[in-house]
Amino acid sequence: MHIGVNPRLEKGGPLPSAPYEQWFHIRQDKHHRWSLDERQIYQYHLGGALHPDIQWWEAIHVPRRSVQVVEVGEGITIVSLVCEDLAQNDDVAELIRSIGPTIVSTALLDGPQLTSRWSARYASVLADDPGSAVTTLTSFGMARRSRPSGHDASPVIALWKDPTRGTREISLEPGAQGVLLTVCGARATRRSADGRWPVASGTHYRDVAVHQIRASDARSESPTSRAGSPTPRVIDVDELTILTGWAEAAAEALAYTPARAQAVLAEARPGAPWRPDLGIAEPSPRLRDAIDSIERALSAAMPGGGAPSLDALLLAVRDGQPGESALDSLARRVLRSTLEQLCTRQAEQTDRPT
Repeated sequence: MHIGVNPRLEKGGPLPSAPYEQWFHIRQDKHHRWSLDERQIYQYHLGGALHPDIQWWEAIHVPRRSVQVVEVGEGITIVSLVCEDLAQNDDVAELIRSIGPTIVSTALLDGPQLTSRWSARYASVLADDPGSAVTTLTSFGMARRSRPSGHDASPVIALWKDPTRGTREISLEPGAQGVLLTVCGARATRRSADGRWPVASGTHYRDVAVHQIRASDARSESPTSRAGSPTPRVIDVDELTILTGWAEAAAEALAYTPARAQAVLAEARPGAPWRPDLGIAEPSPRLRDAIDSIERALSAAMPGGGAPSLDALLLAVRDGQPGESALDSLARRVLRSTLEQLCTRQAEQTDRPT
C-alpha cells in the first residue's frame, strides 16, 4: 500500500497552490502470501486460467516485517495493512494492539466487503480491542468477479467498522468510479488498568457520509497539470519522523521545564555524546538544518533572559516569514502542529473535574 502525506494539508490551512508540491511517500509492504484453493478458484471463476486441483500461491517477495505508523496531528494515528495481514495473529497484530491506532486502513484483493465475510469479523476484533476504526477496501473488479454458487455479484467494495456506530457496507453505485468517505472525529476517554484517572486524550472516528465520485464527460485537465516537474524533496520520511520527535521533546520541555528547552535541542546537534553510545548515526545536513530552524524559532520568541511561553512560541510560528525556505517552512509547520496538540491537551487537563 502506498500512502501520500502532504504537509500543506494542515488544519485550517489552504489547499496546496501548485500541483507538484511536496508529498511524502510511505510504503507499507505485505507480510503474508495469498493462496487460491479450489473453492476460491470456483468462487472467482478463474478455472479457465488456473487448474482447480492445484493450490496456487502468490509469487511475491516477503520482506522483513515492519509497520508504518502515520501520525497526522491531534492524536490521529493511522496504520495500514495489506490483504490477509488483517487476519493474522502474529507480532504485527500484537504491535498494532499496543499502539492502539485511531484508524486501521486495509487494502484487499478480495470479494465484496459484506458483514458476513471474513474481513468484517477481523475488523471487529480491532474495533473491540484496541478500539480502532477499521476500513477495508477491495477493487470493484474483484467484487464483481466473486460469485459463489447461489449468490449474485455484489457492488459492496468497502466496509467501515468503528466501536460506536458498528458496521457499514459501502457500495459503488452504477456509473461511479470511486467513493469518498467522510468521517467525524471526537475526543475519546483513555483508561488504564492500574486505576489511574481516565483522561480525554484519545480520538475516535465514526463515518458520517458516503459520496459517489463520477468522472466528468468533459475534459477538465488544465495545462498546468500537464506541465512542470515535481518539487525536489525537502527531507525524507525517516528524517521527518526524527524532526517531529525533537520538536515534541522541545515543546514538552518548554511546557514543564522551560529552562531546559534549549538544552534539549542541543542534544539533537551533531557530536552529541549519546549517539556513539547508542550506535546512532549523526544527523544528515538537511536534518541538522531543520533542527537549527526550530532552535531559531525558539530563540526568536524568547524574551530577554527568559524562556518563551507556549502561546508566544505558537504565535511566532503560526505564519511564514518573507523569503522563508522550503525547509524552514516545513520545520515551522512541524513545530506548530506539535505546539497546538500540546496546548489542546493542557486545556483539557485544566477543564477536567477534580
